[in-house]
Amino acid sequence: MSASRLSSLCALAALAAAACTKEAPSAGTTDPQEPWEAPAVAANGDSENAPADLGGGALPGPSRGVRRMRIDTLQAAMSKVAGNDVYGAPILWKVNTRDGFSDLAFGKALGRPDYQTSTEESTVSNALYLKFVGDAARDICMQMAKNDMKRSDASRALFPKAPADGTATDAQVTENLQYLVLRFLGLRVAADDSMVTNLRAVYDAGVASVSSPNGGEITAAAEGWRGVCVTLFESPLFHND
Repeated sequence: MSASRLSSLCALAALAAAACTKEAPSAGTTDPQEPWEAPAVAANGDSENAPADLGGGALPGPSRGVRRMRIDTLQAAMSKVAGNDVYGAPILWKVNTRDGFSDLAFGKALGRPDYQTSTEESTVSNALYLKFVGDAARDICMQMAKNDMKRSDASRALFPKAPADGTATDAQVTENLQYLVLRFLGLRVAADDSMVTNLRAVYDAGVASVSSPNGGEITAAAEGWRGVCVTLFESPLFHND
């Protein structure tokens, strides 16, 4: 395993641990249920099975009473965070030109009831759910990065606080990480918060993974932000009901 991938895996594990201690902004429930664990994510946004000592332990089973968002809610939440493309159309998870969350793609496989064979949607996370969430995150985050490359700083959704041409200062990177935690998770965190420092490791690993950005679809810095985007979409705090 490369040093950058190990760094990214450790960062995600630490981020998930830190997220469990954070209080969500809309504390309208006293439900003590534990969050499910996000899959490990490499610097390039690919999910993989991490060894137990890196935080990639077994997923919690139904007996732990863990609930996730319903598919319609997840679809709306990811689209809301992603925003619109440069043409004003919403950024959606695309699978062969179809919305990946639709019943014509993977909506039913993810558990949306069809009212023929099922009338209720299970809200227990499982391996299939995590796999499709990873697929959706990688696709949506790449779309966000590509569209941001065509925008000015102020109108960007993924990196409005830091230029993606390699000239961003440490302060700008930190500010953008704080902005992304707020955009994805609804949490206002300090610059030295562990969530920010762990996400910085993901960002740095993503930047280092692109050795020859010239001629690529996105720059090395944009690849770093794409990795952060995938990590946040797979965070337990993004999915817990």
